[in-house]
Amino acid sequence: MRILRGLVIHRFCPHAPRVSLKLIGHSRDKALMHLALTETVEGFGRMSEASVLEGVRLHVIWAFRDPELQRQQFEEAKQKHGPRNGIKWLAPPGFSEHQTGWVLDIGDWDDPEADDNPLFERTKAFKWLKENADKFHFELSFPPGNWQGVSYEPWHWRFVGTPEARRAFHPTGMHALRVWGRSLVEALRWWMHP
Repeated sequence: MRILRGLVIHRFCPHAPRVSLKLIGHSRDKALMHLALTETVEGFGRMSEASVLEGVRLHVIWAFRDPELQRQQFEEAKQKHGPRNGIKWLAPPGFSEHQTGWVLDIGDWDDPEADDNPLFERTKAFKWLKENADKFHFELSFPPGNWQGVSYEPWHWRFVGTPEARRAFHPTGMHALRVWGRSLVEALRWWMHP
């Protein structure tokens, strides 16, 4: 299958209704409000409170993104990284975990230079998340060498603490066939026609 080398498969994701979203934080400059589903907000709140007790201040960099904003950012990624490589860094619209309301890009309040880039790995926040996030039902979405071919994103964490969230990110049975089948078709489409 050498011909498919470089294929990136983003999972087809459910879209959270905007009316169900709650405030989870603001951008550093206070210009943007970040929204997420209630269970994500509550889970992050508990996790953030626990991290502060250990001298770590977590910060939400991104949360919910609607498909239109995802489309704009996807086009920017293709411009920056090239038409076939942009998909390694950003999912096409409809295939972004951010549209679920269960996903957060997390930063370290004390290290803004590491926001939304691989430098996040050097932060106290990342080290703390690696050791503790699972206790609050968060998991790293794209670890190094993930089978989907998505670039390693140490800042990108998803909440899996409800049956609905777990099913979205870890589909099983016929649901898995539908999700991954649609995801593969989309991946091939983007790979063939970047």
